[in-house]
Amino acid sequence: MIRSVLIVVILGLVAACSGVKLGYNSADKVLAWRMDDWFDLSDGLRQPARDRLHRVLAWHRREELPRYADILRSAERRLVDPAPLSASELLALQQQVTGRLQVLGGRVADEFAEVLVQFGPAQRRRLLARLAENNDEFREDYVDADADAVRKRRIDQMVDRYQFWLGRLSPEQRAHLEQWVDARGADAAWRLSLRQDRQRIFVGIVDEAVRSKSPPQTASRLRAFFSDLETPAAAPVRARHEDGERARAQLTADLFNMATPAQRDKARERLRRLAEDCLALAAQGAAS
Repeated sequence: MIRSVLIVVILGLVAACSGVKLGYNSADKVLAWRMDDWFDLSDGLRQPARDRLHRVLAWHRREELPRYADILRSAERRLVDPAPLSASELLALQQQVTGRLQVLGGRVADEFAEVLVQFGPAQRRRLLARLAENNDEFREDYVDADADAVRKRRIDQMVDRYQFWLGRLSPEQRAHLEQWVDARGADAAWRLSLRQDRQRIFVGIVDEAVRSKSPPQTASRLRAFFSDLETPAAAPVRARHEDGERARAQLTADLFNMATPAQRDKARERLRRLAEDCLALAAQGAAS
């Protein structure tokens, strides 16, 4: 979906620090291709969608990247302090990130509502096909897969995530991470069910947009949908979401508190360079 694709490209660029600028500067082309792949845009929709995408990216570069830089620099300053990190500090940082994602979701909703109201059967068929493919992949990788294979995949993904910041994990850090994974257990069936529920809601928004032909109404429903992804309204979903956030924050605090001075230096350098890249990209946008 549009917002998810945007976030993957915009925020997921930190997966390779040295490539952030290159990746962000090519985001318009990547996202245009992804949108067409997900929605089979007709000739009449393709250019309007790309125009709106360009506006979102220009706004994001100009307005949001400096805010990301502030968050990153705040985290860097905190790591200079040798005092142990607490889960509450990391949750506060996460809340700042969540706030920015909600702003992004609102902007995407406002820009793309006029595109959604023009969707036809071809766009709906392609969207349903892509959602089904993604669900099949998730089911194969996490629901129907051997339990040991799922455990290994979860551990490998988390190790990669933390080693991006800290470098190679020590045996003690890795053991702690593995214990965390084992203690949390697998909830793949529940996550698949939640994904499917959300997908049905999104498809319903698309269908209603086509029927109503009302961009303001569609934008409102999209904003509410995107907001719910970050702060679920349903009490059971919100409780599990918050429990997961607290657990991940505690794990992150534990691993950073176990870090060597060299690992903390590496994390600070990552944060510093990412902040610099965000500011440089924002400056490029201001100059263009």
